[in-house]
Order: sequence, then structure tokens, then C-alpha cells
Amino acid sequence: MIDLEPMEEMLLETGCTLDRICTELARLFSVRSTEVGVLRLEGEFLRFLYPAELQVAGRIPISGSGVAAKTARTRTSELYNNFANVPHRTVFELIKLTDADVAPTDDNAHPKIQKIMSAPILGERKRVLGVVQVSRKGPHPAAAGPDFTSTELDDLERTARRVAILKPEVLLGEPKKPRRMLELQNEQKKKQKAPSGR
Repeated sequence: MIDLEPMEEMLLETGCTLDRICTELARLFSVRSTEVGVLRLEGEFLRFLYPAELQVAGRIPISGSGVAAKTARTRTSELYNNFANVPHRTVFELIKLTDADVAPTDDNAHPKIQKIMSAPILGERKRVLGVVQVSRKGPHPAAAGPDFTSTELDDLERTARRVAILKPEVLLGEPKKPRRMLELQNEQKKKQKAPSGR
């Protein structure tokens, strides 16, 4: 089980961004940053927010058969250590991602996803905000690294819950105002509405 305290501390920082969250997820699961994906639910479609290169690659209908769509539709997590054998849209794998962790070679020019974990990001009342995925890429399963475990899938679910609770604005695009700021605004409104003592 992964210690999520550093992740929680980062999520509570005002300068916490999606890039920082994904970098931390990559560190927690010992994968490269380009092996982390975050998708936001937009109506009946999922759109990649991270990695940035996938933002313009199109949308995934949640009615589809893909892993991300199924995760969003069923609100359940998935783990595949034989992902290359699972029917899925490969268009996203063909887009060249900027990976500062790896020097480009012919072998890793377009590595395929071999193993993947997918978890829903659920907001209030179990509303689907998006999906987070962690993968291992390589030319074949053995080169991609060790299999994901059910414990790691549980850790990804716990992390997704924390992101939804502590930083939903990274998915919604709406800054969440700190509680104290909201309290001060409410006090100001009450003062403005209160009759003057004259």
C-alpha cells in the first residue's frame, strides 16, 4: 500500500496543478509521466487533459467499448496486464508524447501500452468527473515492466478519491474557493443586507 500523505499535502497546496499531480502519480507507481493519463468527462464524452499532447486527439464516447469509457460508464476500476490483447482504439498510442525520462530510440519511438490500470474520479454523489489511468508501455509485455497488482489498483482508486475531494477544480476547470474566503464573502453579504442602525 502506497503512502498517500505526500500526495494529500500537494493537493492541499494552492499552486497544485494537474501536471504536478500526474508527476506525483508517475513517481508513486514507478512509471514515466507519459504513462499517466487523466481524462475529463464532458457530457457523453471523455477528453484527455493529460498528457497535453492528447488534448487535441479527439474524444472518447462513454458508450464505447474502450477501457476509459467502461471505467466512466460503470464507475468501476479495471486492471489489464495483457492490454495489447484487449480491443481498444490505438489512435492515442500513435501520437508522439514528449518524454523527458527517456532518450528516443527506434525501440521506444511509439511504445504500445502493455499494462494498464483505470479508475474513475468520482465527485459529490458519485458523479463521474473523469478517469485516471496508469500504464506501462513497451514493445512487448516483459519490456514494459512488472504486472500491476490489485493492491496498486486499490492505491489508484484511493488517489482518485483524494483528487476528487481535495482538487476537483483540476478536472472541472473551476477554481475551488478556500473555505475561509467563502465565509468572509458570506459575512460581507450579510453586512450589506443588514439595515443600518439610523
